[in-house]
Amino acid sequence: MERLGLIGKPSDWLIASVVKRELLSERMHIQLVDIPIESITQMGEVDFGIAGADAIYKRVRELVDEYKLAGVTLRCFDLLSSVKNTGCIALSRLNDEGIPAACEGDVPTLLTMMLCKRLSGCPGFQVNPARIEKSETNGKVKLLLAHCTIPTKMCTSFSLTTHYESGIGVAIHGELPIGDYTLVKLSGNLDRIFAEDVELVANQYESNLCRTQVWIEGNNGIRDYLLTKPIANHHVLLPGHYASELKHLFETQIFPDEKIEN
Repeated sequence: MERLGLIGKPSDWLIASVVKRELLSERMHIQLVDIPIESITQMGEVDFGIAGADAIYKRVRELVDEYKLAGVTLRCFDLLSSVKNTGCIALSRLNDEGIPAACEGDVPTLLTMMLCKRLSGCPGFQVNPARIEKSETNGKVKLLLAHCTIPTKMCTSFSLTTHYESGIGVAIHGELPIGDYTLVKLSGNLDRIFAEDVELVANQYESNLCRTQVWIEGNNGIRDYLLTKPIANHHVLLPGHYASELKHLFETQIFPDEKIEN
């Protein structure tokens, strides 16, 4: 059975962050391990640059090894006031190492990343929808996704900058390859999945958004889903088209004999 670490509780503003632990064991063979956020914050203030970000990574990696974790999520915003740096580099590096790592204590997103890794070998990129509009060329929906913890192995290039919301610490602006991706999210109570094949069509950078910013295109169902019945705010962007495989895995192994919502 795989063990996932929860370093701190989910951030207070998250939508649909509740999980059914008994179902995780039964259907995904996952055990959740609660780890106090003080395991990180007791470090005290670290260097505000890359040295401090690396120190946070090393501490989180120690916890991964100590608790024998297959993945981890971190209540990262608590670090801004206590440690004076961010968890962005730590989570990015862990994902690059093949250890699914989500921010803001978001357990359903971590479960989604675990599912992505099991299917494709890549945990994917945790993202927030930032804008939605209609494409002027083909009538499809365009969606701007942004976040600060991009795994650098997914990038064609990247640079280091500050964390968006706080303006401190270290975050990552990455450029992703144009092409095929899947936008996916598994609900915490394991009764819904959203999975849609999309195309990444452009990278951009604006100072008033989380640091990695990409535009994707998909069908109108994405707009309807996001505006009327989203599972949550965070989703996962996975390289390649895997929507049908993810839905099949969900139907046959996680929530069999039930109709999925898309």
